[in-house]
Amino acid sequence: MKSGMWIGGLAGLLILAGCGDKAANEPSPTPVVSEQAEATPVVTETPEEQPSATDQGVNQVTFSQLDNVFGFANEAGDQLITIPNENGEALDNPEQFNSAIGNDSEQVEIEFVRHQEADEQDTNRQTAGNFTHMAGYLYKVKSGKLLSNKSYLLAREGVVSKESLVGLTGSRQADGQYLSADANTITQVEALKNRKVTKSSLLAESPEAKIALFVFERDGDDMLASIAYISGDQVLFKDFPATYNESGTWRVDGGDDPGLFEVSFLAHSDEGLLLGIAWAGAEGENLYVLQEKDGALQDTDLTGGRYWSP
Repeated sequence: MKSGMWIGGLAGLLILAGCGDKAANEPSPTPVVSEQAEATPVVTETPEEQPSATDQGVNQVTFSQLDNVFGFANEAGDQLITIPNENGEALDNPEQFNSAIGNDSEQVEIEFVRHQEADEQDTNRQTAGNFTHMAGYLYKVKSGKLLSNKSYLLAREGVVSKESLVGLTGSRQADGQYLSADANTITQVEALKNRKVTKSSLLAESPEAKIALFVFERDGDDMLASIAYISGDQVLFKDFPATYNESGTWRVDGGDDPGLFEVSFLAHSDEGLLLGIAWAGAEGENLYVLQEKDGALQDTDLTGGRYWSP
């Protein structure tokens, strides 16, 4: 069961938003009939197989079992609190969430502590500075460490295995800027989009693929930015078209810059690749899980957001 995790303060901050539908059923064990000579047939159940890296269809996230629950870390990185939704909905069985996924496909083991109530000092900002004052479900880190003030997707036990996550390396520099995509990749993308790239950012890469943001040449008031998953000849785009606005084309007070994109994770699922994205601007951060579908990266109903504008 998924709980909606959208922030009222973020509604309308983005020019674009979308969601997708998803459903998948997990097969139940198939009875196996074994017979012995001169004996009554005995019906037994096939024992549950353990995941193996060589088996077809294993070590994949079961997409339908993911919950729409995001949280972020405190300053020390040893605790996480869920981001409240605008309807104040409670989580079902919060103690079942035992991992946080983010920061280039890291998986951190967590344990439920309690539900934290907001106090009089709550600023309604979802930031590390307001961590101890806001309402949400509080978790402590059991193994590993969270990145300070970063957002994560929470998962219940057994839903996301480490083998399903693709290890990523980021290219963000000390000054906060990303390296540009290489010339061959830019040429490949320009040919596919039939449009000149004016700016590129290599968000993350693995030995098999790279994930990058491309901003394309303005065409009148038509603006386009795209995230691309690139693996050889396979290119999956998530487009962010917009109409030019001098004060903020994609984000409030953002001018013609789309803002800061970060890759939270890349994972294999039973319904195609999953790409977790955090999109930050001056007013806050929007969180998406995109799904490979019909040759593109498409929105799902796994979305959330944080508000941090002063």
